[in-house]
Amino acid sequence: MMKRQLRRNSEMEALVRQGLVVDAQRGAANAWVYMAAQGVPRNVITRVLTAPDNRRDGDRFAVEAKQFPAPAVRIRAPRHAH
Repeated sequence: MMKRQLRRNSEMEALVRQGLVVDAQRGAANAWVYMAAQGVPRNVITRVLTAPDNRRDGDRFAVEAKQFPAPAVRIRAPRHAH
């Protein structure tokens, strides 16, 4: 289910998104500890960790981007004509 509400607090938005990345990479317990230490309210932590289907699209995209980072691009030095 897509959520379209705008968050009023961009700092809280960033903390929650980072917490969701921690959840994807290291598990819900670590995400809980991270968000709680950052001052995210308990009810928000519970909601975002227990109802992934209700996450905002931007949160899902952020988590997916961190789980599957873009591949490294190798840049070759130009060949010089001799």
